[in-house]
Amino acid sequence: MEQARFLIVDDHPLVRMGLRTALQAAISSALIAEASSLGEAFPLLVGCSYDAVLLDLTLPDSCGAETYQAIQKQCPETPVVIITGENPRELSQSPQLAGAVAVLSKASGPDAILTALATLVGHKSDEGQVDITRPALTSRERDILILCARGLQNKVIGRSLGISENTVRAHLASVFKRFGLSHRGEVKGLLEQFRIC
Repeated sequence: MEQARFLIVDDHPLVRMGLRTALQAAISSALIAEASSLGEAFPLLVGCSYDAVLLDLTLPDSCGAETYQAIQKQCPETPVVIITGENPRELSQSPQLAGAVAVLSKASGPDAILTALATLVGHKSDEGQVDITRPALTSRERDILILCARGLQNKVIGRSLGISENTVRAHLASVFKRFGLSHRGEVKGLLEQFRIC
């Protein structure tokens, strides 16, 4: 089975960790390489085919459009998603970045990044096609949804899990918004999509 491969190029360890976590949550078997500079990235690009490079334009040894152009020159066939701390709308209008798949803000969150990658990755697992546009559930969200699907109220769910009712409410609100749910009766169907009984 061919595995999805990604290269994250960013000089901030926390950003790399966040991107890695998001990718692994969406595709558990993905192979993910990391580099903190162009100098570190170039050897990783030699002889290795990636489904996408997630690239920060501001690195210790390169800055701006030159960073993207250097990656593109090294591997012209590899799709690049630019992850930036600058205004992505302005950058996306730059002709020097015209070949990038997307230009996204670091503040946009993992869902936007996974959506940008969705058209690039045809990843299969033993259970069939994996849709990486579908956000993952955290273990806490899963526990809350299971109890919610059993008909328990927020107060009871909180007591069962040792958290406050407000925390339960916040988790449910986040899940409902992320997955487009409108009422608690839809929770069971969501759990079935994730093959959670």
